[in-house]
Amino acid sequence: MLGKILKDALSGRDKTQAAENRSFLPMYEKHFAPLLAGRTEGFRTIFKALEARCLTLERPALIVETGSLRQPGNWAGDGQSTILWREFSCVHPCELHTVDLDPEAAKVVRELCGDGEDLHVHTGDSVAFLYEMAKGDNPPQIDMLYLDSFDFDIDDPFPSAFHHIKELIAARPCLRKGSIIAIDDNFILPDGKMTGKGYLAIQWFEHLNIPCMYQGHQYVWQL
Repeated sequence: MLGKILKDALSGRDKTQAAENRSFLPMYEKHFAPLLAGRTEGFRTIFKALEARCLTLERPALIVETGSLRQPGNWAGDGQSTILWREFSCVHPCELHTVDLDPEAAKVVRELCGDGEDLHVHTGDSVAFLYEMAKGDNPPQIDMLYLDSFDFDIDDPFPSAFHHIKELIAARPCLRKGSIIAIDDNFILPDGKMTGKGYLAIQWFEHLNIPCMYQGHQYVWQL
């Protein structure tokens, strides 16, 4: 059933042609951009930067996502980012890791996207997961870090926003020149103030003099 949902969402897509073209962007514009509502431009920014980076690498790109796909088909609601990374990896070699605290999310991802050689599905706390990845003398460089864990409560924004700061601190040894970081679910209140999962992180990056590449429903940076 889950496989059918994905096939319906991707009807008409030709993986072989995409691989020959060596660009994910035409596929994104045709099959995904129309589905993503407020995330369309954010993901467009992400994939342009990530594709440009992949073309400079002599190894598979390392993509790490916190907060996995939970509701198949909910493109406008939650973005289906796990599917997007999986489809991107059909064009550019990638090593994908997605982590979620909810074991049911892992089941959905495995049924829909698989779990194996290039996609690794994890259940657990994202801060602890990133810390384990980053510790040691020679941690891997994360090329794309997508932070979308800890559900956001507009009436109590701090816990989610602070959790994402903890993720950034845990992952910091894996973030080096060229790394792309994005945080989902950001909003502007009627009074013009920013809120969302990234409202503390955007201040952190400002202190580091790292400009925001895109600021909308998603915030995107590149080191």
